[in-house]
Amino acid sequence: MVNALTAFGLAIGWMDIVGVLCFELVMYYIMRQRRSAVKADLPALEIQPVEDQKPRNPLPNLLSRQRMMETENAWIFWGYLLMLNMWIVVSLLMIAGIIMHKPELMTIYLSWCFCGLVIDVLMIFWWIFEMFVGDTIVAMTNILISLLTFAVELAFVLVIYAIYLNLSWSPDAVNTKVTAYFHWLLLE
Repeated sequence: MVNALTAFGLAIGWMDIVGVLCFELVMYYIMRQRRSAVKADLPALEIQPVEDQKPRNPLPNLLSRQRMMETENAWIFWGYLLMLNMWIVVSLLMIAGIIMHKPELMTIYLSWCFCGLVIDVLMIFWWIFEMFVGDTIVAMTNILISLLTFAVELAFVLVIYAIYLNLSWSPDAVNTKVTAYFHWLLLE
């Protein structure tokens, strides 16, 4: 029998997985389009003399694709791909923890989301810095997106943590060691 909170946790897990897969497809499509555009522009790049090239900005806008070389874009793509696939594995572990009533599997998801919250805070500070040295409108838009991401991720953490507490305190749980280890989180 599944209660509403547990069903919501399962929905969060499956929604994460579907969202990550859609994001991977979009990234693959964008990189494929970019590579075909770069291959089409190669002759025009060879004609330009070296003196006409502008020096690279020492403080480029974060992820400014116009100022990045193709190898930098490829490294960002593969880094994102690795992170997104790890996200799928962590979400599957969280779903397995809910289904099998093993809250210790959910701690990995909680740790992952906590690290995401820290990254969101760092990104907000980065965009505030970007607002003063770069494009203000883009930076303010990115700050709002980062705040929205932070709020959604915090809500996910709170829901999964409530499910974790319910499973840890359930009478059929055989996980006293895990509950004792995370006792400081229980705020008794």
